Amino acid sequence: MNFVHALVAVVLFIVPAAANGQQADTASQASVDLPGATLADDLKTIEVPLAEGYAAKRPRLLFGPDDREALKKKAEAAPKMWQAVLDSANRYVEPPSPDAIAKGERYWRIEHVQSAALAYFVTGAKPHLDTASRWMVAYSKVPLWGDGDWRPNIDLYAAWDLYHIAIAYDILHADLADADRQAIRDGLAAHAKAIYESFDPNSKEPYRWDQNHTYIPAVALATGSLVLLGEVPEANEWLKRAYAVMRRCRYALGEDGYYYEGVGYWTYALHWHARYADVMSRATGRNLWDLPALRENWRYALHLMLPGPPGAFDMNDMGRWSGTARPAVTINNYGFLWKVASYAASLAADRLAERQKDDDYPAAAFLWYRLNTVGDFGFPADPRPYEHFKDHGVVVWRSGWGPDDTVYAFRCGPPAGHAATAKLARMKDWLPNCGHVHADIGGFWMYARGAYLATDTGYTAEKWTKDQNTVLVDGKGQAADGSYWNDRGFPYEKLNQARIDAVRLTWGYGFVSGEYGAVYDRVAPGLKLRRTLLMLDGCLLVVDDMADTKDHKLTWICHADAEFKAVGQNFESRPGKARLVVIPLGYDPYDAVLDKTTVVAGDSPNKGTPTQRGFQITLTMQKAAKTARLVNLLVPLAAEGQPPRIGDFKSEADRLTLELLWPSGNRETIKVNLAWRTGDPGEPIEIATQPREQK
Repeated sequence: MNFVHALVAVVLFIVPAAANGQQADTASQASVDLPGATLADDLKTIEVPLAEGYAAKRPRLLFGPDDREALKKKAEAAPKMWQAVLDSANRYVEPPSPDAIAKGERYWRIEHVQSAALAYFVTGAKPHLDTASRWMVAYSKVPLWGDGDWRPNIDLYAAWDLYHIAIAYDILHADLADADRQAIRDGLAAHAKAIYESFDPNSKEPYRWDQNHTYIPAVALATGSLVLLGEVPEANEWLKRAYAVMRRCRYALGEDGYYYEGVGYWTYALHWHARYADVMSRATGRNLWDLPALRENWRYALHLMLPGPPGAFDMNDMGRWSGTARPAVTINNYGFLWKVASYAASLAADRLAERQKDDDYPAAAFLWYRLNTVGDFGFPADPRPYEHFKDHGVVVWRSGWGPDDTVYAFRCGPPAGHAATAKLARMKDWLPNCGHVHADIGGFWMYARGAYLATDTGYTAEKWTKDQNTVLVDGKGQAADGSYWNDRGFPYEKLNQARIDAVRLTWGYGFVSGEYGAVYDRVAPGLKLRRTLLMLDGCLLVVDDMADTKDHKLTWICHADAEFKAVGQNFESRPGKARLVVIPLGYDPYDAVLDKTTVVAGDSPNKGTPTQRGFQITLTMQKAAKTARLVNLLVPLAAEGQPPRIGDFKSEADRLTLELLWPSGNRETIKVNLAWRTGDPGEPIEIATQPREQK
């Protein structure tokens, strides 16, 4: 269903409140209470406000016993999504071996038991019950889950197992054989206890409240605790600790819907916050979906995606490269956007479903799915093609939503968002884990003419500024350059000074400017460094202004998937059927180096391997100076297209004038007010086009 079709969609069914996640009690309460200084402080006062009678019924985690008929109707109304559930339920009959379970081999396939349990609940077909029971018993008899994980029994592998087995146990509870029920209960209790004990409130080590290795196990603990209420006395205490941990994790999330770890980890991890909102909203009667990171995340889902390969901006750690081949982005686990239940979020999920159905977690996708209705929320069919994520300092602008449209991104903000500064002051036991965020403050990305042109460098074990489309100062990078954690040991207050303060986004152009000199504080304390971008369908203008009391040399960097070559005064890269032309303007003498990009590839600290990831161009000032302005024009072209010639070019204190003479004969004059800031009157740019003279 696309955006236009969504406007004329008809209501095929209405799922009752309990089945589609909207509580009968719709009283709006604050979904995130302010945490205390430490987890130990929170546990002194926190209570879990369970809804009356919650623990007396089953199923209770995702839907109630009275929702069977509604789910049957939903299966009839959404046959393709239901078939995916059945396919998953039928995919495996026999469980893995005890050794494979202990090692966590292909740990994500434990979703199979949730699909089988749901299939039995809806159809009543006993083979689904038998299969799910065998799997749950087999897992429950293995004392160690995830020997191959970072932290055996308490990290990701164990969390996946605990969560999905708890969901299946809840659905099948009444129909399990007594011995099987006892075995599964004991297994759930043992593994929930292990995760509970890992969240030691008296730990001397700080917690990574923002990081998926923290919140995914906490979600599993909450789910396992809820399912054991009334059966295991300790479950109440386990739930209290999980609730306290998740309050801190939810509070640490950004405020604008942007997910700081990148699209790869967005599809892997953020849906666990949705899973928590799902089970805890039902358990408490409160709307825990009302969280900016979930409510506004449709903006991220829409704007970070690309019209073609690799499918999304590869900002941050993303993708397992095969040699020098850029991997495509697998988009799944987007189904929670349907559950957010705004028209905008539903349409974003629809758009992603058009590209790729969610085969990894079909039961969750089916339960979250909702059909749109005419005028249900009043969201326009064709959303604006631009977004400013204010908390994280990211701007995305595109010329339209078509397959051949131009898309740019720009980042100029701290890794965990601006709001994290105050949150760090409140939560004294929080050490942000921004290891998946690259050293790319001031960086830009470009997709145009059906190709990814200005690119990122994928998953790296060392985060180097030189691997990004930003600048070096005296050959050195920003923050803790070269570390796995570019922010670790560098004052977050300095990172927070990287800020976009000029934004004008329209259907015709995007203008954005940000200051980020403070992130080079170890290299040049007091440096003023500003990057301004003018985003147009036909070109990207990048202006860098530097000022300091000492002399410095700037190095301008751009990465691409194809080799750069000098063509006259320009530089060109030809990935696939498109071309990227870089035209330096207004430089004093500079040195250009065209080379391969070699990164330290890897997915963990101190375990990297030098690996080629595309190509790069660097333009370095030959003479150090106290002030400098670098101006570069990037032109995306079809394979045989020709770049414009440069006519008049003037670079004044706060003004740029650039005349482009296009091969069509059109003369385009662009005037940029570099001093313009958000809130100033008028427009930051003027563009005049003089058509080719007719003879």
